Amino acid sequence: MRKGLVGRFFLNLLFLLLLLDCSPPQEKPIVQRKEEPKRMRSSTWSADIQAMVKYAHLYDELHPFIYQLEGGRKNTGGLKAVWKPKEIEENVRKIREKSPKTLLIPTIFRWENGSEYIMEAIGAKDPSGEIRTKHITAILQEIEKYNWDGIDIDYEGMGCDRKEAFEEFLTLLKAELVKKGKILSVAIHPKTLGKEPFELKCEGLKNNFLVDYHESYKGQWTHDYEFLGKTADKVKIMAYELYPRGPGFPGPGPQAPLDWIENILDYAIARIPKDKLYMAIPTYGYDWPLNCEGETKAVYYTYSRRIMRDKNPQKKQTTNMQAVASSYPRSSKTWPQLDPYMYRHVGKTYEDPSLWYSEDGCDHVAFYMNKSSFSTKYQALKKRDIAGFSFWQLVRDNDPDIHVFLEEEIRTSRAGE
Repeated sequence: MRKGLVGRFFLNLLFLLLLLDCSPPQEKPIVQRKEEPKRMRSSTWSADIQAMVKYAHLYDELHPFIYQLEGGRKNTGGLKAVWKPKEIEENVRKIREKSPKTLLIPTIFRWENGSEYIMEAIGAKDPSGEIRTKHITAILQEIEKYNWDGIDIDYEGMGCDRKEAFEEFLTLLKAELVKKGKILSVAIHPKTLGKEPFELKCEGLKNNFLVDYHESYKGQWTHDYEFLGKTADKVKIMAYELYPRGPGFPGPGPQAPLDWIENILDYAIARIPKDKLYMAIPTYGYDWPLNCEGETKAVYYTYSRRIMRDKNPQKKQTTNMQAVASSYPRSSKTWPQLDPYMYRHVGKTYEDPSLWYSEDGCDHVAFYMNKSSFSTKYQALKKRDIAGFSFWQLVRDNDPDIHVFLEEEIRTSRAGE
């Protein structure tokens, strides 16, 4: 009897196991992944060491703006530094202690003009290439000496006859940087799509090249977006000075309005990989006299606050130039510094703030950068999914609310990494 019960028990157990094995498999619960915040990298140029140390943690990359070419109308191939060797060592140490993960990629700057050339440093009009070789060697030595993470080349205002030499120089420099595991960053002029592309024949070049951009003049000619997108590790478009200081064309306006930035992005994204592309935004504006002679002054945070405190201005944000020009109580019938150029503002409303005031019969408009205008531009770049933004430039007198915005934005994005 006991043996029969035991046998029946094992038969029932076997049957139960067979049923369990034939039952449909249980689906695993779907885990909803939280979408990570988009990562916008941050970088800035600066020569203000106090600002760099204070805010280094907000930036993935810092470009100490400290190097220049040695020699004026004749390059030697060497470099000149704004900081002395001991200062460089000490400043690098301070920044790395504050923010060890921040890349330090110093800038070499020159704007070519009648007294300061870039020719021989990049191998133009120097058949032997001896000065170019010295220049590349000097760059590599400086990187090794201070353990920089790379170099940022900011050579501006070059004529079309420099294009091929500039590209060959960057190709050679990049090859040497790759050997050392260092970064090549290049700062370039802004371009927007032109309506009628044409081939430009430039004396001194082996080949003609396509000009399919609106800004067909010095500087833009030598900065070929497709070449730079293939060669450089980081490409930083200097999207500012749309309305440069001083009287005359093109008159007053914001330095980097969003519609212009969007047009630059339309051109750039088709030619430069997004993961290399940075848009440089200004941290300043200008104060223009509208109906009198006077200096056009740079406007940072303290200056804008002083106008608000002392001048009783009309504050506009957003800014519609046409609306203000037609309603402001002018001190004179015409504004020679703005009226002839008002056509550039027709139908436009800018996200940038402006201050309109009068002093001793002279009317002024001062544009500046604040948190609201910066965040609008920042979100537009973020939406385009490019690598990041750059600031020209980080100084102690930037609007502190911009740093607060960056602190929160970077904290949020890094939390998802």
